[in-house]
Amino acid sequence: MLHRMPKASWGNRLLALDAVRAVAMLLMIQGHTLDALADPRELDITAFPWNIWHFLRGLTAPTFLLISGIVHMFATQRTAEGRLPSELVWRRIRWALTLLGIGYLMMFPARRLWDVGFVAPEQWSAFFRVHILQLIGVTLLGVLGLFAVTRNNRQVAWGGLLLGITLCAVAPVVAAVDWFALLPEAVAAYLSTARGSFFPIVPFSAYLLLGLPLGYVLANAPAERRERLMQRLFLWLGLGTVALAVPLAEWFAPLVPAGANPYHANPGLILLRFGLALLLAWGISWLYILTPRLQSYYVLAGRYALHIFVGHLVLLYGTPWFSSIARWYPKALPLWQSGLIALGVIGACLAMLPALEWLRRSQWSWKLATYGSAIGLVYLLLF
Repeated sequence: MLHRMPKASWGNRLLALDAVRAVAMLLMIQGHTLDALADPRELDITAFPWNIWHFLRGLTAPTFLLISGIVHMFATQRTAEGRLPSELVWRRIRWALTLLGIGYLMMFPARRLWDVGFVAPEQWSAFFRVHILQLIGVTLLGVLGLFAVTRNNRQVAWGGLLLGITLCAVAPVVAAVDWFALLPEAVAAYLSTARGSFFPIVPFSAYLLLGLPLGYVLANAPAERRERLMQRLFLWLGLGTVALAVPLAEWFAPLVPAGANPYHANPGLILLRFGLALLLAWGISWLYILTPRLQSYYVLAGRYALHIFVGHLVLLYGTPWFSSIARWYPKALPLWQSGLIALGVIGACLAMLPALEWLRRSQWSWKLATYGSAIGLVYLLLF
């Protein structure tokens, strides 16, 4: 049974942020499922209304990353000396490495370790492509490093702001470089989309980094004022960023390399997505406020957002050991059928939430599930 959390802030946590993160993740799952299954002749992203759907879909990952950066400031408590507790450091390292491991495991090109010698080069390129889980894992390690080299969260906020702006500013240069000629493929895939990466560090890490200063402002506000301050920040900063981004996008347009994705290589368009992500978060926060009976569900889904995202990947694509519907019918199903499957995938992922909460509250059950999964994985990779 889900527990109720009616207050806007619970401890040092702003619950509306969990709701925004949850809804953004569910929108990502919806978009991912439709894109993977629907016949492009019916889901034509060059024609109305699917061109609008495709544009809005491009805002869901930035919104999720932005909120993750904000939440990070709430979730990080330092010692009296300004250092991070060692337990927190190791927990975050484990979580980041877990995300990296799952992301790569989903694309592992062989069923057993002994078969890797027979993998074709193009399969290795597919394995090294950067998806959202790898991007988040690497970015969280970078953010952890930023926390480690600073002595207070104000320094982290400034560091996140400067790094985020820097990643935006260097985007045209990063897009112009042939990173695969300079770096190993596993590293170059984080900087280039030339071989199919979906979430390169530039620009996507910038969204999480730019969330850090917003998180600092909200975390230092009185608890009773945070929700209203959050909405004002999202609305007015979002509108201001959009107003600034439009002329910047025009100014930077001639600097975007030919063939590059302008939303990855044009600093103005990167900021435009950031501003629109703030406005989307503002809209979702109102949904949270206006549906009080669902607030505990939003929060629970926000806590386990990445867990349910992994669950949807397994349901949609399977694993190296079994396939699923997106591998059986890639971009081949009627739109109505793809929509029903998307609803089914979302429903199945949400149905996981009570089980995840029960496992988390039962320490031994959570450890048993974790170690059991690890042992099962080793067995599958070896035998």
